[in-house]
Amino acid sequence: MKVNILMPFLFYLIFANSFAQQITIKNIESRLVTHQGIEFIGELKNVSNEKYSYSNWSNQGVLFLNRKAYYLSNINFNVTTNAFESRVNKNQLFSFKNSLLDSVSVNNHLYKKIDDYFYEVLFENGNNLLLKKSEIAYQPGIENRLVGTVGKSNVLVIFKYLVKFNDEVTQIELNKSSILSLVENDFKKVLEGFIDKENLSYKSENDIVKILEFMFKNSSKMI
Repeated sequence: MKVNILMPFLFYLIFANSFAQQITIKNIESRLVTHQGIEFIGELKNVSNEKYSYSNWSNQGVLFLNRKAYYLSNINFNVTTNAFESRVNKNQLFSFKNSLLDSVSVNNHLYKKIDDYFYEVLFENGNNLLLKKSEIAYQPGIENRLVGTVGKSNVLVIFKYLVKFNDEVTQIELNKSSILSLVENDFKKVLEGFIDKENLSYKSENDIVKILEFMFKNSSKMI
């Protein structure tokens, strides 16, 4: 059921004096309130230089909670904090509390929460999944030996891929040896034949989805 989300926030500023002690603003949670009275608890924060999955905020999002869907048009995924955020104004964001979301769709890319961490779901077949994990990596600056200085380090977004098969989770690389290591020897030739026939690449994310789909449907066992 579609529910449009109202963007105003209710900030509860509670001041209480007891034995010369006062509750500070840090103890107060921010809440996003919907038409149905559903409250999404999170944090109001200033815009910073953190890394996001999408280059702008004009993204169609769907928040899934307790089998209900709530729609937003200004959402993004913060890779630095592994949290979903909505743009409130030019200078402020609302960061949703992960524990209060089941899954989130951004521009038809589905993110599922596993152990309080969000992964993008590239393929799903029952309980079997191909997951994509976004992480932050720091690349040291280049040293200039002539002047004895080191350039500014770079912050990069990198991706890791995980296969969940019969409740077992295995991290894979996008290469031939890693993909073939998932299956038993008697199925490897069958899989290689399919990959050659379909002219698929072990380095292509889209092709890996097709390869895993074939594996899930035709192999009852994976290593």
